[in-house]
Amino acid sequence: MKISSSILLAAFTVLAVVLTAEACNEAICASQVSKCMLIKCCECDMSDKKNCSCCQDCQVCLSKLYTECCDCVGLCAKQDPHDTPRKTSSIEDLSDPIPELFNVLTQQDDHLLRWTSTSYAVHPDSMFFKPGNSLVPNMEFSSSLDAGKSLEKAIEEELLSRQNCTVAFMSQCMSIRKCKQSCKSMGAAKYRWFHDNGCCQCISSTCIDYGLSEPKCLRCPSEQDLLLEHELIDEIKVGGKGEIKTGAETVTDNL
Repeated sequence: MKISSSILLAAFTVLAVVLTAEACNEAICASQVSKCMLIKCCECDMSDKKNCSCCQDCQVCLSKLYTECCDCVGLCAKQDPHDTPRKTSSIEDLSDPIPELFNVLTQQDDHLLRWTSTSYAVHPDSMFFKPGNSLVPNMEFSSSLDAGKSLEKAIEEELLSRQNCTVAFMSQCMSIRKCKQSCKSMGAAKYRWFHDNGCCQCISSTCIDYGLSEPKCLRCPSEQDLLLEHELIDEIKVGGKGEIKTGAETVTDNL
């Protein structure tokens, strides 16, 4: 009886923590987060962002509810319900990225296929060019220049520290608001949202640019599929008050 009372008290304690967490969606997260806390899968102390010892176990436990519930256990930054993504661009820098968290989530294949990750080498030339400018540094150097090192040496050290750029493509199509929320929950530094099909790309802090320019989401229609869809719709005569919408238009309506 004492054991049952202890378990019940622990469950109520965990539930109370979940429900009082700022920005935590109690309707969706209470049950799953309580389970993960009780089995001690989500006890990361993220006050030190380099300490991500339980990140892998916690994201596996939260499963498909990771994006909505990671802030309940302090694993990712709290979601701001009033935070509105830029309406004039498909790319944006995210505040307070967590590189260690992003590395943990992308270094292995996600067994639920919520996202697919890929890495590619950073091209040295991209360090010197920004859109609309010529020979403008596209990166922030450390204090190595102040220590008397040459620009060439500083560039070499910066390249070695950056190594590869890692990006993660969310499998499902989504709105730009959901894309921003998903990438922020993964600890990404930037995101790119493709207007044509709602594909979302989360980008690591090691990337100088904004990731890959081609959408690679598993369950989003390709540009060719969208073109065929539009051609088919053009051939159909729609009668009455009915309206045909493409998959991309449906996603856009949710913005």
